[in-house]
Amino acid sequence: MFIVLANATVALYPQGGGHWMWFLQYPLGLKALGHRVFWLEILPSTGNPEKDRYLIAKFFERLAAYGLDGNAAVVVTKDPPLQNFEHAEFHGTSPAKILEVARDADLLWSFWYSLGDPLLSRFRRRAFIDVDPGHLHVCIAESVMNIGRHDAYLTVGVNVNEPECKIPTAGLKWRPFLPFVYLPLWEFSSDPGSDAPFTSITQWTWETLEYNGQIVSVSKRDAYLKYLELPQLTRRPFELAVNIGENDPGGDRRLLHAHGWSLVNPHRVAHTPDAYREYIRNSRAEFLCPKPIHVDWNTGWFSERSAAYLASGRPVVAGDTGFTRYLPTGRGLFAFHNLKDASAAVAEIDADYMLHGRAAREIAEAYFDSRACIEAMIAASQL
Repeated sequence: MFIVLANATVALYPQGGGHWMWFLQYPLGLKALGHRVFWLEILPSTGNPEKDRYLIAKFFERLAAYGLDGNAAVVVTKDPPLQNFEHAEFHGTSPAKILEVARDADLLWSFWYSLGDPLLSRFRRRAFIDVDPGHLHVCIAESVMNIGRHDAYLTVGVNVNEPECKIPTAGLKWRPFLPFVYLPLWEFSSDPGSDAPFTSITQWTWETLEYNGQIVSVSKRDAYLKYLELPQLTRRPFELAVNIGENDPGGDRRLLHAHGWSLVNPHRVAHTPDAYREYIRNSRAEFLCPKPIHVDWNTGWFSERSAAYLASGRPVVAGDTGFTRYLPTGRGLFAFHNLKDASAAVAEIDADYMLHGRAAREIAEAYFDSRACIEAMIAASQL
């Protein structure tokens, strides 16, 4: 098939190695299956032409390292959604070529809510891909966001159709899919040693949403601060690659340090896809606190980053979002509901690291292999 991937968050964020690695799994996985891929990246202009040029050059330079630059384009727009080609700048292609690509494509996977007409309707088959379940759905239900008309709607909120899941569907038929990894990028690596920290890479946000008169947290800060005592309880290293920044009104950096957490800047230790991969390899395991919305609403969300840890032979300890309904736990992957659960999982991993490292890789191969996951997504896009 000829599949177009449309996104608007990657070129704008060159220092986000993990974000880049998340999206690279799609074209690499599709190509490995024999599909033809075109990557359409929308770049909302920064307002600084020099910076825009830098971002465009960095985008194509990075794609070239993976052999993807020949089938990609960047469209710079000052006024999203992308509606008026006359006011946009095209790089790597022309407006006529983009229209030709849209005409010839078998399927569009759109990851951007503002890909509007006249381009959107030119694709014969359109699927919207949601990787932020709950948050995006509230914005749609509250009419804050209009994602346009698509033929299929896919979400990593795997429990979306389960009775206990609270995701508002806004009258749309959402089809679940699993995040995945392109396994050739993630080799099983040896034990980094007991002194290596349990880690994760995350954004430090304070955000909340209001839905049906209730306040729902989408804050990683809220999630991690509930587990401040974990390093002291387990007597082992924990580290967050987190962008708290110098402006720290809540004194969170000092608070985390006081409870034994190490902090590093993700834009330094994971600023490229390769650096991101190396950071995971150098970790003992991942300790992941999901956004509270995923736990409270039982979304079933599972992080593509956690899938990468597993594929690298790194066990994962993750807050239970309802993913235990479809993923095995107890070896290589652990779900927790409280501090006691989390501490027990850490101790279990350290007691037999080789067992859990091998089990982690086996889970990745069985559940998160791009070959099976992508074909399932294509099938769901056709329904």
